[in-house]
Amino acid sequence: MNHSIVDHIFFAFLIALPLIEWKWSWPRYLASLAANPETARPVYYRRLIFGEWIPTLLLLAFWAARSRPWSALWLAGATPLRLALSFGYVLLLIGLLWRQRRALLASIDRRARIRKVLSYGEPLLPPTEQERRLFWMVSITAGACEEIFFRGYLTWYLSGWIGLIPAVIAASALFGLGHIYLGVAHVPKAALLGAMFAIVVALAGSLFPAMLLHAAIDWNSGEMGFRLLRSAEPEAS
Repeated sequence: MNHSIVDHIFFAFLIALPLIEWKWSWPRYLASLAANPETARPVYYRRLIFGEWIPTLLLLAFWAARSRPWSALWLAGATPLRLALSFGYVLLLIGLLWRQRRALLASIDRRARIRKVLSYGEPLLPPTEQERRLFWMVSITAGACEEIFFRGYLTWYLSGWIGLIPAVIAASALFGLGHIYLGVAHVPKAALLGAMFAIVVALAGSLFPAMLLHAAIDWNSGEMGFRLLRSAEPEAS
């Protein structure tokens, strides 16, 4: 499939966005959070939601206007059996995440260790009920939009130049780069997570199970952060 000028522009946008977030948006958000802690997070959450859904919908509209196959983005073509098995596997992983969160939050000592581990992302975590609900929408947005961006579009775009397997590896690396605003050390961890999502996509033949898993992992982090920031008392749920 031939690339158009719009494809090149969107690719450049996906490359530039993490650097803009790292060097400009994130520092501005941290300054805003320090000055206005009651309002900064909701504003930032809404910016994340609209900032990902708008280019996603534009991409999908362009894709449809060009009559391109949805299977090229892993949004169609999977067999019902592969989808069912993949969703079952993902639901099993989500269940394990839920059990792990309950176990980790069951003692004050564990809570202290977890809070230290999550300290890199504490500015993102929701400490209030309003922010918690907004973070659910952020998680759904990340799961849907970022899978379309990285496992769908970037894999398609790069595979036309370098082949499918190198494209998957490169898209996972770029997914890691997309989290550089949290610290350089977080980039390889996010890249490995992106590779795991790519494996789920390959097993399912579809983005949808990976979307669910991605959203669940982000949601789980938000729920853990909410409980840690809300209270120092142990909580098992």
